[in-house]
Formats: sequence, structure tokens, C-alpha cells
Amino acid sequence: MIYEFKVIMSELEQTLSQIDEAAVDHLTDSILNANRVVVVGVGRVMLSMKAWVKRLKHFDVDINYFGSETEGAVKSNDLVIVASSSGESLIPKMIGAKAKELNVDVYYIGCTKGSSVDKVAKHHLLLPGKTKYKHPEEFQSVQPMSTLFEQQLYLLGDCVALKIMKKKNLDEANVKRKHANLE
Repeated sequence: MIYEFKVIMSELEQTLSQIDEAAVDHLTDSILNANRVVVVGVGRVMLSMKAWVKRLKHFDVDINYFGSETEGAVKSNDLVIVASSSGESLIPKMIGAKAKELNVDVYYIGCTKGSSVDKVAKHHLLLPGKTKYKHPEEFQSVQPMSTLFEQQLYLLGDCVALKIMKKKNLDEANVKRKHANLE
């Protein structure tokens, strides 16, 4: 195997094994119990979150991403998931605060307990990743900036998807019926 793949896989295995399954179950239930879900992130974090949107729509979750042309208004029974490794990036920080102001539950997924986003969030799921600030208590990834967090976030979405499939008793045939068919 290519050395870099080994390093990346090792980092993912070391960090993902630390995530509390009860916390992932809570996130999954929060998504399923919400009327609508809007995800927020910037850059590569948003790319990971868009993968969540694409897959969870296959399970009839009313989910969209911040800035989408079809985003719509959020209301009190909705959930805003703000993903930011540091919890200090401008857009996630501002949108998290605005969602709280609108009495919408904010769920922070990131690496930084006590960050600005964490402080406005009702719930959080902290991942043992690395931020662009390289705090000494963070996982010391050899990958640049928050790459490890972006990878963890993408895989967390797939984990949540499998949990939703189980909770809704869905199989691949159910999911395939909702998949894009203009390919």
C-alpha cells in the first residue's frame, strides 16, 4: 500500500475509534426528529456536508445546505448542523448565532470544545481532529490544516446514514428508488 494511504488510514483509525457511539446515536436521532435540517460549513468542510445532504435525501430526510438556491426558512422544529473544526470560522460562527437567535437548535460538529459555535449550540459532537490553529491538545495529524477533520466528517455522514437505514428498516432497494436516475 502507498505510504501516504497508510498514514491517512492510521490517523482515521486512531481518531474515529475515540468517537462515542452514544453521541453519534444522539446526532442521528436529532436528525430524524427534526422537521428540517440545514447543514453549514465552508470550503472542504461544506463539501463533506453536501455528501450528507445527497445521501440523507435518499432516506426522506428533509435536508439542505446553507446557501443552496432551495434552502428556505428555518423554524423552531428544525435543526442547523454547523460543522467547523475550530468553531471560529466566520460563516459557521455567524450562522450558528443567527440560528440560535431564531430559536432553532444548533448542533456543532467540530474539534474545539468551548469555541464560538460550541457556545451557541444546544448539542455537540466533538471529533478528535486538527484545526488550522494547531492547538497543542489537538490530534497531531501530519495532514495539512483540517484535512483529517474533513475526512472524519465525510465518514461520520456515512455512519449516520447506516444508522438511519437501520432505524427506518431500509435496504439498498429502498435507497435506490430515491437515487438520481438521469445518469
